[in-house]
Amino acid sequence: MNNYLNNNIVLINMYENLYANGIRIDEIIQMFKKGEFAQYSGFDFGRFRVFVDGCLLLLNKEKLNRYYKDEYCFAKFIDKVSDDPQLIPYINYIQNEDLFSEIEDVGLYHSMEGKLKRTWDQVWTIRNALAHMQYGNFQFQESGQLICYYLYNKDKGVRKDVGIVFEPILHEFVKSFFSNYSFGIPFRNTFFMKYSMKNMRKTLRMRYYEITSLKGVDEVYDGYSENSIANLIKRMNDMVDLPAYLSDNKNKFDIKEYKISEKINENHFRRIAKNYELNDKNKYFYGLKTFLDFETEISNYLVHIGQLNEVLYEYYVFLNCGKYSKTQIKEAEPLFEQKLGELKEDESDVIAFDIGFTFMKIMNFALRTEDDDYEKLDYAKVDVSMFFMMKKR
Repeated sequence: MNNYLNNNIVLINMYENLYANGIRIDEIIQMFKKGEFAQYSGFDFGRFRVFVDGCLLLLNKEKLNRYYKDEYCFAKFIDKVSDDPQLIPYINYIQNEDLFSEIEDVGLYHSMEGKLKRTWDQVWTIRNALAHMQYGNFQFQESGQLICYYLYNKDKGVRKDVGIVFEPILHEFVKSFFSNYSFGIPFRNTFFMKYSMKNMRKTLRMRYYEITSLKGVDEVYDGYSENSIANLIKRMNDMVDLPAYLSDNKNKFDIKEYKISEKINENHFRRIAKNYELNDKNKYFYGLKTFLDFETEISNYLVHIGQLNEVLYEYYVFLNCGKYSKTQIKEAEPLFEQKLGELKEDESDVIAFDIGFTFMKIMNFALRTEDDDYEKLDYAKVDVSMFFMMKKR
């Protein structure tokens, strides 16, 4: 079994190879049907879920405060967790397991040193551990399902805390607050359309829009409540008359409209598009959006890989839990295939995915430099002449 960091590298490379010739979800579904992911276990995919969640939290934590300062509440999320049907079985398991008998309230984190922390402080403790590779010792069931993992906080050699992270709850928390995605709290929505909201008329060329919520429009977000930007994205997916919707709801949104030439040198981008063979309209504008709204597109990439990984994690836990017959497993497989099929909406997002795998490798290497279990690297002694770049294009 690979350790955590090596497991990350193995799965990053595996997913990168899946997308080496483009984002082809039908091919991944066929591989799933043939059992071509069986060399990995639920535990492998579960630990990688922790890594992806860490990337999302570290990438988006400051942005949450930038876009929604004083308009979200972590504590209210914990108040509602016990009523979440996805988490109730897990919470019941923890409450009835002897190992956790001393824990009264199951939330994101429990300090083994008896430190009482507000939810905000728990998040800060987890964030510090994720940033500095101060976590590990993953506890899991025989099926590969993750139960929890341990972390510590240390600053300048002084230990600040040691505790337990309840991984399934943290996973839902990250998805709700830090995914920057429509099933959580999107920070903003960016898109193109041949219409000028300033002049209220159609245009010959695309305009680029950045939409954010106005202050005080939404109720305080608790991880489960409605959000105006998420609702806007849903309306767009439902193919509503977008100019009319924005006009009718202009009291909810800060709408910024740009000519594309105001945001990017279009000749430079056309050369990039040619290099990436962005030959159809969808791929071209997805690529353009990657440069104009890099934060959102990298978040979307991480969410996509996280969803793919989630399907494989859930399937191999389901397969190996010992509760289901071969017939029941066979009958359930189309449900997993359907979940994979939902990833097709990102098939045009070529550039973000090309950059995204490099981003994950950098994040994993950063964790390696922080890991106390490894010998510290003396960067002055690194011979960079031995480095080389693999040119894909």
